[in-house]
Amino acid sequence: MRPKGLALPKLDWKALVSSASAPALLIALILGAMLWHQHDSLERVVERDRTTQMRLVGSLLDANFDQAAKFSLALAETFARNSQTREALAAGDRPRLEALSKDAWQYLNRQAGVQIFGYHTPDLRYLLRMHRPDQHGDDISSFRAMIVAANRLRRSQTGVEIGLAGIGIRGVAPVEQAGALIGSVEAGLDIRPLLELVKASTNTEIAVVAAHSLSGVALDPKLPSIGDLTVMASTNEALFSTYLRAFPTKPLRDVETGTRAFAGRSYGVMAQPLVDFSGRLIGMTIMLKDEPSSDWRRLTTELWVIALCGGILAFVGFLVLARKRRQDA
Repeated sequence: MRPKGLALPKLDWKALVSSASAPALLIALILGAMLWHQHDSLERVVERDRTTQMRLVGSLLDANFDQAAKFSLALAETFARNSQTREALAAGDRPRLEALSKDAWQYLNRQAGVQIFGYHTPDLRYLLRMHRPDQHGDDISSFRAMIVAANRLRRSQTGVEIGLAGIGIRGVAPVEQAGALIGSVEAGLDIRPLLELVKASTNTEIAVVAAHSLSGVALDPKLPSIGDLTVMASTNEALFSTYLRAFPTKPLRDVETGTRAFAGRSYGVMAQPLVDFSGRLIGMTIMLKDEPSSDWRRLTTELWVIALCGGILAFVGFLVLARKRRQDA
């Protein structure tokens, strides 16, 4: 019991709070500044890592395209150097060419992703399409620039080109006999398996997009089109159709990287130019990589909760110290 006439000292809570607030606020500000710096540094690291990863995906895709171009040209050159092929091509003997090429075509189409294989005459007509044997004799000079270049320059050509069968990586080799041009041979690879191969190793969605205004040929109307752009091949058609509708873009000569949020997710994005065999810009390749945003957001939230709790604990601690000091006084 408290002795009669003895009163406990009254605490000036306003003064206590005032004396504790300044140092607590200072500590909270220091914690906040440190965590803001940490957050900013992490964002820069994440951005740098994202850009590096996307550029590595682009480099891997380019390397696969280059290897496919070399392979398609090697096939064309092999048949162009075959004596039996040269004799049949010089004679315009379509049944003989088909018999000579049938077994190789079936194997390459089934096992190596070769989607196009055929022979052309010197006057730029398709003598034989192994992929469409019922179509022949048509003039291809107006829309097959690669074949035109190979025949006129008498030099092999390889690279990306758009034709009746869609977009592909093709090789065209001129065929000569006794110094005279007797035609050319063409082999082409489907781009889609190459995209799927890169996706499997990098977990990145990829699309090859052509621009109507730049391609120089009529694009397949059955392919998904958004404005001037047509998705020629992709690992996820619906995703890229949604992306192009949400973020209208156009082909550029520069590589662009960034982030985009759509369809409820956040993606790292890179777009790089798509050029044909002659170096002409015809579209772009777009890469979308799903970002592990949940882990990043959780880490950011935890950092700011730490700062808030640190400020509260500092305030309570200084409040207790200030009260004890006043009691002792």
